[in-house]
Amino acid sequence: MKMKVFVINLDQSVERYQHAVAQFAPYPDIVVERISAADGRVMSEQELNQYYSLELNKKLYHKILRPGEKGCYISHIWCWQQIVAQQLDFAIILEDDFILQCDLAALVDAIRQLQQPWHYLKLAMPNKQQPVLQREPMAHGFSLVHYQKMPVSTVAQAVSLAGAQLLLDKMQPFYRPVDVQLQYSFDLGIEVMGVQPLPFRPELEFESLINPHQKQPVNRPLFYKSRLCFSWQNLWHNLRHYGLMAYLTAKK
Repeated sequence: MKMKVFVINLDQSVERYQHAVAQFAPYPDIVVERISAADGRVMSEQELNQYYSLELNKKLYHKILRPGEKGCYISHIWCWQQIVAQQLDFAIILEDDFILQCDLAALVDAIRQLQQPWHYLKLAMPNKQQPVLQREPMAHGFSLVHYQKMPVSTVAQAVSLAGAQLLLDKMQPFYRPVDVQLQYSFDLGIEVMGVQPLPFRPELEFESLINPHQKQPVNRPLFYKSRLCFSWQNLWHNLRHYGLMAYLTAKK
């Protein structure tokens, strides 16, 4: 079974890449490939518009995307393209601000041993934990989990070949951040699950290059409308697939 680890890294962020690859030293048999990240700050409008729709953004999302958010999404698209081009069975895709907190070889083997079809596995999340609707055992002590609400953050994930093909088909052109778009997986026909204990976590020592600390104008009516629609769609999806009892007893 062919797999790789992709590390998304801006060309100028040498220290972050060195910090990332140092964590793979105990795993010489796992192939790690650097993906030169898309820098939305320097890409031309023509380059961005190959992937991004400003028209849809203004119509359907409550904020104009920052250059870093556009670059982040495009970088993930490039990773999905590489999975398909190289015909990998799956890849672990990491942004360069991660901390590995598991035995990577055991994680890779546990994913390899999955019998059920899968598309996308969340391998990290921010501080806010999400309740789990369903939990299934994996090899090496890991669990495959179905979240009540898909966590944000794309610092670490595994993507299968079938998943990469679906993501390329369904998630372009984009108009909202990639982690937000993935929360609508139920609407896209993409199976997004998680792995616990969490194999990775964000490295909070690094400054975010995607969301710099600056206020962005917000379309409040659209924000509340979208939030209400998402909450209803997500609830309906959970009730249909997992049942009322699983929803009411979900635990973090």
